[in-house]
Amino acid sequence: MTGYAVLDLETTGFSATRDDRILEIAVVLMDDRGQVEREWCTLVDPEREVGAGQARGITPADLALAPTFAQIAPWLVRLLGGRVLVGHNVGFDVRFLIAELDRAGTPLRLDPERCLCTMRLARDRLPGASRGLAVCCELAGVPYDGAHSALGDARASAGLLRHYLGTGGVDASLALPVEVAPGPEVPEPRAAHRGDSGSTHHWLATLADRLPRVSEPPHADEYLDLLDQALLDRALSTRQRDSLLAAAHEAGLARAEVDELHRAYLCSIARAALADAAADGRGLTDMEVAELHDIAAALGLADDDLTVALAPPGTPFPKPLVHLAEGDQVVFTGDLSRPRDEWHGLARAAGLVPWPHVTQDTRLLVASDPDALCGKVRTARRHGIPVLTEPAFTGMLARESEG
Repeated sequence: MTGYAVLDLETTGFSATRDDRILEIAVVLMDDRGQVEREWCTLVDPEREVGAGQARGITPADLALAPTFAQIAPWLVRLLGGRVLVGHNVGFDVRFLIAELDRAGTPLRLDPERCLCTMRLARDRLPGASRGLAVCCELAGVPYDGAHSALGDARASAGLLRHYLGTGGVDASLALPVEVAPGPEVPEPRAAHRGDSGSTHHWLATLADRLPRVSEPPHADEYLDLLDQALLDRALSTRQRDSLLAAAHEAGLARAEVDELHRAYLCSIARAALADAAADGRGLTDMEVAELHDIAAALGLADDDLTVALAPPGTPFPKPLVHLAEGDQVVFTGDLSRPRDEWHGLARAAGLVPWPHVTQDTRLLVASDPDALCGKVRTARRHGIPVLTEPAFTGMLARESEG
């Protein structure tokens, strides 16, 4: 044996064999003496809609940045290989792990009865302890933050194991290390964590620092610097819009000049994002594309402007790629700011047809949260159907009526 792998999961529910999925997974690797060697944790895209009561403090925006379980499975198997699995109520975690590995096409022989359970060990090592992790930690003198995150609970369980090892050892004769067949090295996957979607080190901030300076029209750089700061959250509030309009006015920029600056800005952001993705040997992720859509909408630009920005230089576009026409189907989803009937009325007044489901004939999906993991948003992304926020949709209706 080469040590222990202390595992903890956050899940959407309690049934590994039905529709519940893993939301977050953490592993603390320890040597035979109970010393921590490394920690690894990531959120997991459950590939299904998650209700507010299931999220356990994890936001849809954070989950939208997360890898799927299939993407982390090969790395996770290598991480656990050769180690005894440990957890608090470890049978629960192992059953979910088996179900997710099978679903990902990466089966692994795991037996909950051949793992170490810090809850069961507490019966003999912590007299009077209840089942709860917090009580066991208190009796053992192990720090526990009580936050119910996968990494926090895995650290607490690791602390319990270290306590057991230091007070008489642990009979691991019935525990079996995870057997993994030899194979090539697996690169560590990209991880996502709670709060990543709101980080001040958002990818847009990094890209904005590398955008080229603009010399014409005069004072354009000053305006674009303000725009860089305002768009770090991928949206413009009414107050920010007013401030930017005032800044544009003070800089002597005409409306047409501002529109052209916005298109050039979007193009620069899109090209920088494409260059970063190409350097990593990949295309843009769904999340990156969604954020570019949000930026375009915040700038008052249409999806066809983004399509032009993402296209190779010189690509001809004989006509706008997104243009609302009478009879176009539009779908609404999420907890919208107005009653659904009111949105349907606005759509009908514009000559559009409200539709209950996303199909290949859908022209637009209007979502209260474009980061949501609901089926309608996923289907729209899969078919290349634009997903707009409510303000972006009303702005599009206004532009169409002006045109």
